[in-house]
Amino acid sequence: MVISLLAFALMVYLFFRRDYSLLSLGFVFLSFGTLAIIPPELLRGTTILASALTFLALAGQQVLRAGGTSHMISGLFMPGNLGILFLYTALAVIGAFVLPRAFQGEILVYPLNTSGLISITEPLQPTSSNINQALNQIMAFSVAVAVFAMARRVGFVDGVRTAALFGAGAIVVTGVADLITAQIGLQSLLDPFRTASYVLMAGSEVNGVRRVIGLMSEASSYGAVAASVGGFLFFIRYSFDPKARLRRVYPLSALCILMALLSTSSTAYAAVAVIAALHLCDVAWRMMFGLRANSGPLFYEIIVSVALLLVGLSVFVAWSDAQKMVMDLLDSIIFNKKQTFSYLERKAWTDQAYQAFLDSKGVGVGLGGVRTSNFFVNILACTGVMGVGLLALFVLRVMLARVDRTRPEEFELVHGAKLTIFISATSAALAGTTPDYGPFVATLFGICVGLATRPAVLLSDSPKETPPTELTSDLHEVKA
Repeated sequence: MVISLLAFALMVYLFFRRDYSLLSLGFVFLSFGTLAIIPPELLRGTTILASALTFLALAGQQVLRAGGTSHMISGLFMPGNLGILFLYTALAVIGAFVLPRAFQGEILVYPLNTSGLISITEPLQPTSSNINQALNQIMAFSVAVAVFAMARRVGFVDGVRTAALFGAGAIVVTGVADLITAQIGLQSLLDPFRTASYVLMAGSEVNGVRRVIGLMSEASSYGAVAASVGGFLFFIRYSFDPKARLRRVYPLSALCILMALLSTSSTAYAAVAVIAALHLCDVAWRMMFGLRANSGPLFYEIIVSVALLLVGLSVFVAWSDAQKMVMDLLDSIIFNKKQTFSYLERKAWTDQAYQAFLDSKGVGVGLGGVRTSNFFVNILACTGVMGVGLLALFVLRVMLARVDRTRPEEFELVHGAKLTIFISATSAALAGTTPDYGPFVATLFGICVGLATRPAVLLSDSPKETPPTELTSDLHEVKA
């Protein structure tokens, strides 16, 4: 209760500041996935996470700032901005209330909110999950609009970079805290941070290896957020100056990847594999088309990566106990995963959700109507063909967002955000039980579209600041 009150007080204090500290707090709270900002018992068991309320406050903050409302409105309705995502959100929210009633009792689903340990199919009917998921969808869209509006302000790039550093630091700190308290038998010290009404999967092991969950509810959640935030920080590394890159970006992103691996989650392992694949593709792209100024650091990155790979392989080959431990671990979480009850149950969720989509004739059964283990199947089952089409069209628009290279910091930020979407999509495809793409992905959407459509003259909260224009940015690049 005390921790929740302190978190709420900090959020309120930062809400009235004119900088980007509230965004940093939101990134920090991404690691506190079991911290309810309001005690669930006061809301009849409903959990409002600290991260969700902080990102929602971010949207409210932009409404109150000068010029914020007009930019948010322009982001809402213009197809080149966030108009397509607005149409998707409107369709999904309306469907959450209409479709469960239209198909009530006619379609079998695994309900999203189940009280038992074992899920069973039930006839579709309106539930509180429809309301909760509709609100989550509105909240996520509000975050995208807020970040879109923030991109029109002076200092936005610095604000995002700082938020990424704080978010990565929180992942490392919470993971290490979980690891240490478990080793010394004082896990109860973290109980004040675990106030959400979720089933906590702490203390689980794979072949004798304890799974690190940080302050999340389970290992897959912690591993996914560690890989996503760590990957984001790494892929925007060239927006930082060389000293910050060496002292903060590389160490923190590497520690986040390590924490994702220590979660021993197959979802996290897949996300880390995607990071590695994206990095290889990114290096090849930069060598062919990248800025000449980054060729030196890129060369050293390749040398260090190859050296670490060779050292790791040498240790693995020479240490037989390490070989056995790694192979047993991979066998448990990957190769034999299809034989586990958890895998079979999750597969049943996804299969039944797809069947519900077919039974609805492609219309969908409404947000919160089904439980899956795959975000994309959940979207298909909940919003139907039209919803999937609108969301896919918007993601395509995000991927086509372009920032001129005469604005190198913004270019790198958008480039890194696009790559990070692939990491988050991997985690969502393997463990997405709901249709909520969440505030982190919404932030990535806002960054890409906001910076790609950024005007020449930016908003400033301080009369002493001279907002930069495209012309001054170009001249600065020429001088550099």
